[in-house]
Amino acid sequence: MREELRARLFDHSMFEMTNDDQGKNNTLIHHIKEELQDVERALLKMDKGMYGYCEETGEEIPFEKLRILPTARTIYDFYFQELYERKSLPQYDYPHLDETYYS
Repeated sequence: MREELRARLFDHSMFEMTNDDQGKNNTLIHHIKEELQDVERALLKMDKGMYGYCEETGEEIPFEKLRILPTARTIYDFYFQELYERKSLPQYDYPHLDETYYS
């Protein structure tokens, strides 16, 4: 992941953009740099034996969660997913609509 991000950063830094697209390019480069920084931090934590632990609480982050977001820094990094992940829609019973209505 680190090498891929470095390559993307290099590609976007070297790519000549038109003036209209310069803002988009700067935003993209900013996000790539942030993502690369997260990967570098996770690798450093691995080297120091601190990977997989919440930086705020010290709790161990479940491996299943780290498989989804390997650069997670806290247990709170997953709240967004839990709040907004798609859930199955509830099944409602409509007694006033019986099969004869659709026949």
